[in-house]
Amino acid sequence: MKPDNNKKKPIANHPAKKHAGNTTPQKKAEPKFALPNAKKWAILIGLAIFTFILYGNTISHDYALDDDIITRRNAFVQEGTGGIGHIFSKGFLYGFNHANDQSYRPVTLTSIAIEKQFFGNDPHVHHFFNVFWYALTAIFLFLTLTKIFRRYNFIVPLLITLLYIAHPVHTEVVANIKSRDEILSFFFCIAALYFSLDYYLFNKPKYYQVFSWVFFFLAVLSKETVLMYAIIIPMVYFFFTDFKLSKIAFLAAPFFAIVALYMIIRGHVLDSITFNEQMEVINNTLMAAKPGAERLATTIFILGKYVWLLFVPVTLSWDYSFNQIPIVSFGSWQALVSILVYAAMGGYALYGLKKKDPISFGILYFIITMALVSNLFVKIGSSMGERFLYTSSLGFAIATGFLLIRALKIKADTLRPNLTALYAVAGIIILLFSVKTIARNTDWKNNYTLFESGITTSPNSARARQSMAITYTDTANKIMDPVEKAKFFAKAIVEYNAALKILPSYSEALYNKGWNYYSMQNFDSAAVAFQKCIQVDPRYTNAYDDLGVIYFNKKDFPKAISVFETATMYSPNDAQMYANIGAAFFNMNRLDSCIYYSQKALTLDPNLKNAASNLAKAQNALRTAKH
Repeated sequence: MKPDNNKKKPIANHPAKKHAGNTTPQKKAEPKFALPNAKKWAILIGLAIFTFILYGNTISHDYALDDDIITRRNAFVQEGTGGIGHIFSKGFLYGFNHANDQSYRPVTLTSIAIEKQFFGNDPHVHHFFNVFWYALTAIFLFLTLTKIFRRYNFIVPLLITLLYIAHPVHTEVVANIKSRDEILSFFFCIAALYFSLDYYLFNKPKYYQVFSWVFFFLAVLSKETVLMYAIIIPMVYFFFTDFKLSKIAFLAAPFFAIVALYMIIRGHVLDSITFNEQMEVINNTLMAAKPGAERLATTIFILGKYVWLLFVPVTLSWDYSFNQIPIVSFGSWQALVSILVYAAMGGYALYGLKKKDPISFGILYFIITMALVSNLFVKIGSSMGERFLYTSSLGFAIATGFLLIRALKIKADTLRPNLTALYAVAGIIILLFSVKTIARNTDWKNNYTLFESGITTSPNSARARQSMAITYTDTANKIMDPVEKAKFFAKAIVEYNAALKILPSYSEALYNKGWNYYSMQNFDSAAVAFQKCIQVDPRYTNAYDDLGVIYFNKKDFPKAISVFETATMYSPNDAQMYANIGAAFFNMNRLDSCIYYSQKALTLDPNLKNAASNLAKAQNALRTAKH
């Protein structure tokens, strides 16, 4: 009997089912250089250990610089988990200064609030979690890079990760609690890219794609400067996959939708999306440049300094404000060199675009992620900051990693390349980076160590000088020995004078110089400093307050009243100022005026004890006089 050739043959292997929602699934990629699990786990654990070696010495640090604005002095954070609702309903700094403008970063504040709930106001806990998130970033960064550079030996993503993690320019971010926003936003961006690649390249379930959207949303809710990752993620697919442009546009659409959603939420929550106050020179040096060519030339010069810091991270500073970076013109060599550097970078990036060169990708990544903090398109509250390189420096690490591989003629697309030269060269670079990072961390121990390093690395910064002076004043006020106390007061005056030499109109330095003299009980010099402060900034009401108190204590009550009344013109709701006027009138035995101003003070602040006391005494005195 002949066999029935029409009979269906049994199927040995059923094809894998398509995952719902993935309309154009890719065939599961089998990376040529897939790491064995044991080696992968060894690398991941090693990266975590390496990160804690680099930054473990920051865990014992205190609060420093602007840490207080998201920790001890942030009212919403101090509520712990109970303040999370308020955190999401207001701007980033509202819990600190009631300014509901400019920034909306609720995820960052929420992370700190949770730590406050369970551990209290412990700076060591906050520092630990900064390092923890940085270690987690190292792990996810390596895993993500192995997917991007899946056609290369694992040594490529490992080299890039090590160059990024060890770079000394990141010390400002990891060692500064306030910079949790940078750490979280970048981590969530890398996580978003990781899950997106897993879904589109490795045919993972639909929820991986959802995870990528969720993580990107968390990223922009941590810090808005990573909005540019909506461009970076599709750019990864353009450079490192064979996807058609139509498909890249399709997968990019949800990320742009998230950007739009964030902007709508931000616009709804904030009273203003920019600074409510006028940008000042002390905040951004560019404000001292003439609008137009001079301002643009100085901006380009600063962008050149960023590139220099990436390649030569030797002199690092917490502050680059006026006048550490001088104003330059297009005729200056600094601006010309910066133009040439960026022209060369841009030219190479365009040249390598068609070939999808990884170095071209690294350059474009750097330029795109720097756009929002470059001061080119919108002026931000800082001339320059090492923290602005935190996300962008990955582009440097990618470009540098491939430059090293090509310069050493290493065949990174083979299974067993000869890595002897790479180990030597890259090992030296990473070792130097690591030594510098560990040493630089010590500068961030507290305000004293940080500001002391600042006047060395940024001697021409008025803000760095004034910050050191304030710290000297605070130190003097804590010392009991009169000789040592006098030494620190004197050191403070030197730094205040240095700051004012750089920026004579620096009202904050003038005020604090006056307070230093006041603490020394040199009231005549204090009065002169307060008067100069008022001259350069008539709205500086604290100077009026302290100047009025000096006249009050000298029993020159008419002068004190004149100063306090002038202050109320600029601060009409300052209850204490009206209470001071009432007190001065009481001492002049003008009881009716004392009652009037004391009642006005209590209307604004019913809990003002000195106003209530003076009111009661004045009313009693009037009653006694009538009887």
